[in-house]
Amino acid sequence: MKNQDEIAAIQKEMTDVLAKALPYFRNKFGISQHNLGEKIGVSRQTVSSIERGEYQMGWNLFLSVIYFLKVNSGVIPKNKMTDVDRFLLIEKDEEDQKGK
Repeated sequence: MKNQDEIAAIQKEMTDVLAKALPYFRNKFGISQHNLGEKIGVSRQTVSSIERGEYQMGWNLFLSVIYFLKVNSGVIPKNKMTDVDRFLLIEKDEEDQKGK
């Protein structure tokens, strides 16, 4: 079992990866910073700050973005996968294994 510091470090790494990939996903889904912000409950300025690495996305916001974008292994072809896609594919595989 991981301790709280290990969990926090993993969560920070995951939010950092998503923040870097956020412009790609917004482009992929054809949504503006303003529209994404409205959907996940933050301002356009917050989305912009996240993308520029000036604002650390919290865990709940990370989950909101993931949920909204519905990022999973079926959304993006494997040859176009980013670190976020690979991460989510691994997570999905782990969840599938636990369910068996």
